[in-house]
Amino acid sequence: MPTSSKPALTLKQRVLQSGSWSLAGYGVNQALRLGGNLILTRLLFPEAFGLMAVVQAVIFGVHMLTDMGIGPSIIQKNQGNDPVFLNTAWTVQIARGVLVWGGLCALALPLAKLYGEPLLAGMIPVVGLSAIIQGFNSTKLYSAQRNLAVARVAQIDVAASSIGLLVTVYLAWLQRSVWALVWGHVITTSLKMFASHLLLRGIRNQFAWDRGALDHLIGFGRWILLSSGLTFLSLEGARLVIGALLDMRQLALFTLASTMNLVFWQAMQQLAWGVFFPAYSEAYRSNPKNFMAVLFKSRLLLILPSLSLSVLFIFFGSQVMEILYDERYHGSGLMLEQLAAGLLAACVWGSYAGVLMALGKVATSTLLTAIQVVCQFSVMFIGYRLGGGSGLVMGVAAANWVVYPLYACVMFRNGLWQPKLDLILLAVSVLVVVQAWPALTRI
Repeated sequence: MPTSSKPALTLKQRVLQSGSWSLAGYGVNQALRLGGNLILTRLLFPEAFGLMAVVQAVIFGVHMLTDMGIGPSIIQKNQGNDPVFLNTAWTVQIARGVLVWGGLCALALPLAKLYGEPLLAGMIPVVGLSAIIQGFNSTKLYSAQRNLAVARVAQIDVAASSIGLLVTVYLAWLQRSVWALVWGHVITTSLKMFASHLLLRGIRNQFAWDRGALDHLIGFGRWILLSSGLTFLSLEGARLVIGALLDMRQLALFTLASTMNLVFWQAMQQLAWGVFFPAYSEAYRSNPKNFMAVLFKSRLLLILPSLSLSVLFIFFGSQVMEILYDERYHGSGLMLEQLAAGLLAACVWGSYAGVLMALGKVATSTLLTAIQVVCQFSVMFIGYRLGGGSGLVMGVAAANWVVYPLYACVMFRNGLWQPKLDLILLAVSVLVVVQAWPALTRI
């Protein structure tokens, strides 16, 4: 008798399935993160979170400044499932991880002196070990994203985060030291690395060095390298600037407010890059005439949840932070409201994430990010000159509004701008900010 086989899922079905798993995994991880913060803020001093914010920002920065786009290369390349290509990419990834750790060790002492925090000299190299560990992550992680089969990846993320959080809380209870956060991070990274090899389907990685594969990685990665560095400045620059201009307590308050504010934004970006970017790439390769319709539906799905939460935070941010945290952290409430006002615009332009990359327009995407970074830092420093620490936070929020016209111009020139969606949402956002303005500018 002939064997029956399940019919292949359509692109839409795979997107919905992968998106559901991605959002579910992200939601559970955010719940764990929030629950962990509520416990850890009661076990540790506020400055511990400021120190860890600096460490994570520095490590993230070095990662981004050396990012060759190995994951996007595997996802976007037609021969991205070729074992020789995958093993060469894995070898390059390991070498990069070792170099990143060496760079972090070299930066540790100068940064400790810059911030006036001797603990950073020891914390940065230890947390930096995660760079080497991540270098050994299996390429099965990227292959799963390419094929829109992310269920097991989401399960691995949740399991590693859960175990890592339990270890972190135990160490914090035992030591009452910032080192609990450090070792918790290293342990979580290690768990995910081992799971990527043991629990995912795909080739077994081994060292390889193919010239053709390397040429493709370098050619694709040179723009990714610049774009990733600029993305780091865009995402983490505010933390580093606040840590340098203000103090660790203010940085801790900003970090808590920013983490709460970005809870849906990060979900949106994870969905955009983890699910929609591979879907955009496949749709553009197989059915370019339907591409704009796919983009419109995807963007609408990305925008509405994060926009709705931002409105909630604008009007009730202080109450949320007072309920969740003790009085030492209540100063983060106003910061949350101000940052949420800026995120209204970011939800609109951020929903274009991945679309230029899917079309192979890596240089255009990089240039757009560069202009965005210049605008962001300019507005931040103007805010600081005019209003000190509060003005700096307002500058972070205002920069998101300044950036949208740049995105609209670039998307229009590339035939991707969707004004009917964008302008309606921006008009509603303006009305919300006008209504909330007196509360946002209170001292």
